[in-house]
Amino acid sequence: MRQWIEGLIVSSVALLIPIKAVIITVGIVVFADLFTGVLAAIKRKEKITSAGLSRTVAKMAVYQTVIITGYLIQVNLIANMLPLVNIVGSVIGLVEFKSLIENANFILGDDLFREVIKKLASKNDTEENKKQDPPKSSS
Repeated sequence: MRQWIEGLIVSSVALLIPIKAVIITVGIVVFADLFTGVLAAIKRKEKITSAGLSRTVAKMAVYQTVIITGYLIQVNLIANMLPLVNIVGSVIGLVEFKSLIENANFILGDDLFREVIKKLASKNDTEENKKQDPPKSSS
């Protein structure tokens, strides 16, 4: 029995090696969202509960199940005609990334993207330069 279980575990791990990066990336993004969510809740002075934290565990289980199922369908049923794992992983990643940005905006008290754009803006791109008339072409 022990040998059978060990063989099943080894086979399962070998089957999932091609999607290891997607599984790990989704896990990191979910835990990053959890971390920023906890920080945002602390800032809002909300109580951190086990029920709230258990939603992350359920979310992780569902996400990983969807990724693995998508991979099995991609490889075994549609013969890699559609990169289902990449599509599913991207959708999950974007949903979690949006939540992460919302949490960061609340924690920082400002719009994160607007601040990044301000920092990246050229020093020549000031209000005075915007108000000047564009140079006239000589004809």
